[in-house]
Amino acid sequence: MTPLQKARFIAHASKRLLDDKALYAQLVITRNCNLSCAYCNEYTSGAPHLPVETLMRRIDKLDDLGVLIYDILGGEPLMHPALPDVVAHIKAKQRGANLATLISNGFLLTTGIITALNAAGLDLMQISVDSVHPGAQSMKSLKSLLPRLTMLAEQAQFTVKVQTVLTPETAAEYEDFRRLMADFPFEFSFSFLHQAGGKIAIQGSQYLELFDQQQLWGGMQLYEEHARALLSGDFSKPWQCLGGSKFLYINTNGRIQWCSQQIGADLLLSQATPHELAASHCHKPCESGCAVGCSRLISHALGEPVKSIKTGLKILTNIRPSA
Repeated sequence: MTPLQKARFIAHASKRLLDDKALYAQLVITRNCNLSCAYCNEYTSGAPHLPVETLMRRIDKLDDLGVLIYDILGGEPLMHPALPDVVAHIKAKQRGANLATLISNGFLLTTGIITALNAAGLDLMQISVDSVHPGAQSMKSLKSLLPRLTMLAEQAQFTVKVQTVLTPETAAEYEDFRRLMADFPFEFSFSFLHQAGGKIAIQGSQYLELFDQQQLWGGMQLYEEHARALLSGDFSKPWQCLGGSKFLYINTNGRIQWCSQQIGADLLLSQATPHELAASHCHKPCESGCAVGCSRLISHALGEPVKSIKTGLKILTNIRPSA
């Protein structure tokens, strides 16, 4: 994003504090995946890719609903042959004053794909790397991905964030993992292992200590107190999930869920209106113990406007400028 686009993004995003429009969307472009991580329920091996025309229409509709931040999801989105076209279509909206993020396991990265994503205007790639060595829970290890991470560091014109799912196994070696990655120009963050439905599946002092010791991506600052409470087993802190209203998860059937773990209102995206989205601007029965970080991020951001603006400016500062 250029400085002008960043300024326009802040101006437009600030309006979402006051209106009924959506701000953030996660768009699933394929359920197929090249891996089968034990903790993941967000893939279907061999699932077909969505037609690119269908994805373009969904992006058009999300833009009409006010969305300014897009996560492109799978399965594994790098398996979709039209991925650069999807990114470019997102960045053609709002004259580029929006954010396009790709969430990937990174195994399929090539020089050609990175070059195409640079040209499409991708703002951020979140790479899932869980551990130093492959394990029973996940193959997403530093040992397996090191050549591709090196390629990203050398060639990517977008920001790269390394996301680790915090489990008993990954927590035990996370400090070694970060030391081995000290020379990479990346951001770092956690996801918390959760049960089906989204409730956190880990608690204990070892996780709290690790969370407090590490320098993490700025977005986690928006809900760090709640994250500490979750890791200590305290689910009493009040908050309001904005899934289905400000935060939209679009499944492959083109329907709006509250998040990846909860269906909720189950609206058809093509027919959704801001008024219908506003009906999901409410407390939800699944809020207690929720560890779904993406919905937490936007819900806490819009729940604390001043803190959100300050943190948002910090995050945008770290987004690499457009060429």
